[in-house]
Amino acid sequence: MKLVKKLGIASASVVIGITSVGASSAAQAVQLFDFQYYFPSDEPNSTVISASGILSTTDLDPIKNNYTITGITGTRKAQGITETIIGLLSPGTYGINDNLLNASTTLLTQNGFSYLVSGSGEDGNGNVNVFYSSFNEGYSELSSDVDYGSFSVVSRPVPEPYTVGGSLVALGFGWWTKRKQAVASQKKPHKGIYLLDS
Repeated sequence: MKLVKKLGIASASVVIGITSVGASSAAQAVQLFDFQYYFPSDEPNSTVISASGILSTTDLDPIKNNYTITGITGTRKAQGITETIIGLLSPGTYGINDNLLNASTTLLTQNGFSYLVSGSGEDGNGNVNVFYSSFNEGYSELSSDVDYGSFSVVSRPVPEPYTVGGSLVALGFGWWTKRKQAVASQKKPHKGIYLLDS
């Protein structure tokens, strides 16, 4: 009877947990995109600039047909030095960035996005802006000595909360079953073993 009661409490806890995860993820739908770019040198003495990482965005805005970038992680390499991307800058903070991804092509708007790095960045203060040229020349950084180059964004699947919750339930049940078997085997008397007095 105690076992049935414990299983009932555990099942109810799991259902409540999965429901709350599902409700919060629906309210805070997040899309993840892998990004990378490579801009060749513009001046003879400069070097290429490249960066890669993950952009997190809001869910698609069906009216404006875009995603708003809300976070960024990754690295940027300039002049042979790798800089860690610290975080996203607010719209209009550096350049005229709007931090938007166009859903039709899943590429940047002309204003692009801005972020902060652990090193000097473009302006010596760690700021970087990536944008699309209004003259269709391509993508580049705002004030770096680089030419227009390639920029790509690929959607990354986000696991459904119910899938994660189901996996946790399965793991918990497997652990509980194994533990129960281990306890039962310890209680069994060992047959066929006799101690001899000398």
